[in-house]
Amino acid sequence: MRHLLTAISAAILLSVVFIMFANRDGNPIDGLSTYMSDSITEAQSRYYGDTLFQYDGKTVIADYFTEEDKEVSSLSSYLLLTYADTVAVDTCRVIGNGAYVADGAIFKYAVGIDTIRYDMRYLPDSIKPILALLPSGTVEHRYTRSFELNDSSWRCDFKFLAYLPKGHPTWLNQFIATIMRNDIQGLYLDNKGADRILKEYYSIKTTPRKIGGINASSMSPEQVAVHFSKEHERLYRKDFTEEDFGPKYDYMMEVAPAWKSKNGQYVTYRFYTYYYTMGAHGFMEEYYLTFDNENGRILGYNDIFGANGFKKVLDLLEQEITAQKKEFMNFDGVYSASLEMDELESNASEIQKEVYDGAYYPRPALTNQGVVFSYQPYEKGSFAEGILHFVIPYSKLDIKIAL
Repeated sequence: MRHLLTAISAAILLSVVFIMFANRDGNPIDGLSTYMSDSITEAQSRYYGDTLFQYDGKTVIADYFTEEDKEVSSLSSYLLLTYADTVAVDTCRVIGNGAYVADGAIFKYAVGIDTIRYDMRYLPDSIKPILALLPSGTVEHRYTRSFELNDSSWRCDFKFLAYLPKGHPTWLNQFIATIMRNDIQGLYLDNKGADRILKEYYSIKTTPRKIGGINASSMSPEQVAVHFSKEHERLYRKDFTEEDFGPKYDYMMEVAPAWKSKNGQYVTYRFYTYYYTMGAHGFMEEYYLTFDNENGRILGYNDIFGANGFKKVLDLLEQEITAQKKEFMNFDGVYSASLEMDELESNASEIQKEVYDGAYYPRPALTNQGVVFSYQPYEKGSFAEGILHFVIPYSKLDIKIAL
């Protein structure tokens, strides 16, 4: 798993929200040839995009595609295109958010710590990898919105997608609203500080009150997203006027269940957020949190291992990190699992991290594969290394709570 995640982390730069159309009749795709010929010559077209696999005179590539204005957004769609010589004869739309790597004919698509595999010789009209991971009874909640200052400014996109259990508890709406408010305000350096977010979340649960002007406990996830998409635009227009160039500010959030204890007392959710405020690339975060399903309390190392048991866990974690680093660089000694205050990259670091013996560590979470520790870009490597998840199997751990 560590090897695959390392390979995929370099491809995380290409992670986007994928929603596109498909054509399976074997004919060239209307509009696509024209779009491509505007950018490259016909002879070059077979090398356009990332070449993933070649077989029987065909080439499978992954590439951006835009339908109308040909403007490639930081949240643009992605297609797997199959070419026969220079003609695009087939498409597969990839719906979801994740990273991929090609391994021969196999297209490996990572959603967090999980990997879903597809044979590129037999691609369907579309693939939605996350569906393979969702438990029965899951309901999809989706909302998208765009705005721009004027006709010459960049379009700003807001996208929200959550896969939640039917009849999910109200504390989950409150948590999503807390994170979303903190993220949106952080885009404009208008947040109150990541060190307060956990305290505010718990105070809201204890004494229900408004989060950023709304009572999320009485709203649907879509309604929460609508509110903060408008807050996104309000803060944007506060910082930029009609006379400004109008930079591109994008935000995307995805939430999905990842694990549930047999007695239903504990649940784990995967959170993925993406920000773009111009520049060379955007910034993404992905992390897992385990909750007490009854009251929404977030579990930490003391709940899962106990303070004394956590030291042994950290030794195992450092072994995993060191092994990963030694695969790609000359490194002697043990690579520390800890983080200093100035190394914390997330707007929600207090939720994602915990303090143990005076240092910061990723908050552990329970999954089907074991206990996961997640480091965000720049925390344990370059941006190109992406988000690093390290999973320690249960067979190596002493867990305090019933799985």
